[in-house]
Amino acid sequence: MLDEKDYFRIEIFLEEQRSDLSKDIVLYVEAHLQNAFNRTEQSLQTIDALLSHYDKSLNDTLLLNVYQLKYDNLLKRSIYREAVEALEIAMNRYGYVLDSVALANMREAYNTVEPLKELPPQKIYLTDDVTIPVSRNQFSHVIMRVSGNGQSEDFVFDTGAMFSTISESCAVRLGIRILQSAVNVGTSINSKVQSKIGVADKLQIGELLLENVAFLVLPDEMLTFPQVNYAIHGIIGFPIMYQMKEISIQQDEILTVSVRPKKRDLRNLFLDVLSPIVQFEVEGDTVLFKMDTGANTSDFSEKYFSTHKDIILAKGTPRIAKRGGGGGIIEQEVYDLENVRLKIGGQEFTIPTITVLPDKFSFFENYDGNLGQDVLMYFNKFILNFEDMYLAFEN
Repeated sequence: MLDEKDYFRIEIFLEEQRSDLSKDIVLYVEAHLQNAFNRTEQSLQTIDALLSHYDKSLNDTLLLNVYQLKYDNLLKRSIYREAVEALEIAMNRYGYVLDSVALANMREAYNTVEPLKELPPQKIYLTDDVTIPVSRNQFSHVIMRVSGNGQSEDFVFDTGAMFSTISESCAVRLGIRILQSAVNVGTSINSKVQSKIGVADKLQIGELLLENVAFLVLPDEMLTFPQVNYAIHGIIGFPIMYQMKEISIQQDEILTVSVRPKKRDLRNLFLDVLSPIVQFEVEGDTVLFKMDTGANTSDFSEKYFSTHKDIILAKGTPRIAKRGGGGGIIEQEVYDLENVRLKIGGQEFTIPTITVLPDKFSFFENYDGNLGQDVLMYFNKFILNFEDMYLAFEN
């Protein structure tokens, strides 16, 4: 069940079956739930208890998962040295249980984080609510001004980016220190690109000051799209917005970071590693979507296509679409569904068109789709809260 990553369902399962489960399995599941619902310190404490008392009762596959989970908790807290140590144990002691692709992906993760092991934790200075002016480009991406080294540049604000990213030329202008080169990273179009790892000692976003900000540094051509006359200079990714705790974005192009997040009777969000996942309803069915402010439109995934294939083939309109991401642009056959009813964040509404992607993409494997700007900006404001784990909408 944990492999399916439906943590809302897993939470219900644990409460119903707790008395029938052994203590080690209860702790194992609790550690995953605490991680998913962003209680990283609790998850680390649960992992310590599990390894201290029950390591002999766990098989190597479960121990691999425990150390990967420990790595993820530490990475979210940007405690890089301990994160690297946890991943080394997972890879060197238990990596043999993985297939070659999964092991290669783990090595890529290690090569990405290992250069950061001497870096102090990322820090954001937030003592009062901060309002940041934003704009939108031709793709409806949220754009904000980022400053460093006496220079400023426009960055995309993208919850779909697991790491903050910057082009090589922009890294030079903003004074990014390069720590290591030749790291392979995956993209949203299933390709691999060569990246460097860099650090901004200080960075300014509006009135927010950040320190020790890690970046993937990509060649300019990997973030340039001549087909649409567009280039990305940089991307503010999940590790930065995660520390903001609560973010609201209004249609009048104001982003607010709240120092005291608002309590609501709502929890529809969890984290899959460094990706926010939203639970909501589509035509009465409960679905899980990756939240992606860097996507202009929302898409259904191959998983959703497989489950609803007959309806999609009968009602959908096929077409050839282009899809872009770090690494270039590809073409694929897709289906458009019209007048799709959604219930999300306390609101019910109908989206005129949502596209179904029948091909597999690793970036939203296990999930029903990708939640983009067409849904996020349907109302006047959306609120993303990483403390109480919800996505809400207001008019």
